[in-house]
Amino acid sequence: MIWHHYLVRTTINLDDEVARLVKEFAESRSLSLGKALTELARRGLTAHRPVKSVNGLLVFDLPAGSPKVTARSVRKLDAESW
Repeated sequence: MIWHHYLVRTTINLDDEVARLVKEFAESRSLSLGKALTELARRGLTAHRPVKSVNGLLVFDLPAGSPKVTARSVRKLDAESW
């Protein structure tokens, strides 16, 4: 069996903070930006997402002992982010 590996060159637009974080990640591992983005994308796309279906709605299946997510806590976090 023959495997072919193709490099794809493209231009992407990243938020300033994301670009900074990727650059830090790349530098800390002596990787090019492209290899760092590839690794991070692969991790994100293959990460296990613990979800379950509740009444037809997908919800996060949090570990036992996790604090409850309430409307109040969501409003508080949303207000803090602005």
